[in-house]
Amino acid sequence: MSERSLGYVQSPRNSNGITRSKTTLQLRLWRFQRSLTALDKINAREWGRLQFPSLYMLLDKNKVYIGEAKDVYARLKTHLSTTDPKIKNWHEVVVINDGRPATQSDLNDIVVRREIEWYLNRLFGLNRYTVVSQGSRQQLTGLQKTYVDNLKQELDFLLEKEGLVTKFFARVREQEVDLEEVKKLLAKNGRDIEQWSAYKAKIDGQQVFIRPGSEKKKGWQITFRDVFKDALQSGDGALLVPRGRVLLIPFAEVQKVVGDRSRYRQNTIDIYVRFTEEGATVSYGSNTVDVSRYFLIQE
Repeated sequence: MSERSLGYVQSPRNSNGITRSKTTLQLRLWRFQRSLTALDKINAREWGRLQFPSLYMLLDKNKVYIGEAKDVYARLKTHLSTTDPKIKNWHEVVVINDGRPATQSDLNDIVVRREIEWYLNRLFGLNRYTVVSQGSRQQLTGLQKTYVDNLKQELDFLLEKEGLVTKFFARVREQEVDLEEVKKLLAKNGRDIEQWSAYKAKIDGQQVFIRPGSEKKKGWQITFRDVFKDALQSGDGALLVPRGRVLLIPFAEVQKVVGDRSRYRQNTIDIYVRFTEEGATVSYGSNTVDVSRYFLIQE
């Protein structure tokens, strides 16, 4: 998703110390100092005293507690009246939801909320906050996963606009790695490097084609043509993708995703490498193959 497609609008802080922000898609954000008055006004005037499923962040300088609630008003009222020893001096709260009450909101699904809560705990940790909450990973259906993955991108965008985070998992996972570092990594893994150049190498007696790919909506596009395509068709070699944890994928695996051998009669074959929280996939058309086991750096 691009910044243009997501959009961003922020209102000035009002007399009650409330700042409102939103994307043009679905997310709504309220940010205010620790105040029952501010919370009551939002609840009465904007949430209509209805249950609004939300994620929230209690902030104390560089310390954060992240939670989720079906009724965020009731939960925050508890935080205001009851001192939590984990973050007893919190001074500011950020609330995020999709602007819809429980009867209509996709965040009414507790599994979805808890998965996002777990993600936000990790995201704020990546940004060097002291995270005093935990959260837990959830088992998602295909529909839930699609929704959560899309929402993460929107959350990243909104939180960056708010100046709360600057580092993101997707960018860390997909950033290009300098080839000299890749070469050191291969040597560290006991690989025998016989030849090495910007686009081609010979490793353990096998020809390896080096391609970082071009960023597209479907992932990092890698185009096979001419000698590169011929090598793929014969299955002789491997593809090295110098991004994130660095992938070294045997052509035999790429052949699986291309499928029908008649496709090699085309001038070019475009595959897409996509990085996910779980690992990485290669896709061609409607075919997808998991290639996570070919990372040179294993988590």
